[in-house]
Amino acid sequence: MNAEETRQVIGGIWTERPDGWWLSVHAPMIQRIARTMLEAGARFSAIVALPSSGDTMRLSWHWDMGGVLLSVVSEIAEGAPVPSIVDTYPGADWAERETRDYYAVAFEGRADTLPLMLRDGDKPGVLLCKVGEKL
Repeated sequence: MNAEETRQVIGGIWTERPDGWWLSVHAPMIQRIARTMLEAGARFSAIVALPSSGDTMRLSWHWDMGGVLLSVVSEIAEGAPVPSIVDTYPGADWAERETRDYYAVAFEGRADTLPLMLRDGDKPGVLLCKVGEKL
């Protein structure tokens, strides 16, 4: 399957940008999308987290499909759990652990989320702290 066919199978309204194709979804859809990407032969590339307006976080998952970037983005409420894609893409383990450590995003469906970047005693969400605030 190519990128265009994959977009059609996933559905929704994809937007073409200079950096690839983007789709906004509700976070619970990410597991189905990840399975579709795997079946289509897409290579998982990254998860990017970005604090958004108010108490929300913007998460985006990125796949490479033959040189075409397919990105799926979701706005989540602060503290709301997000489905894990590690069962589908084991390589997403580090990305999910890093996202948890830096932004305190909880990924549902994982046996555990061991710290990747944190030291013993550090709380998840180190990049959410304000300057001078204790962790």
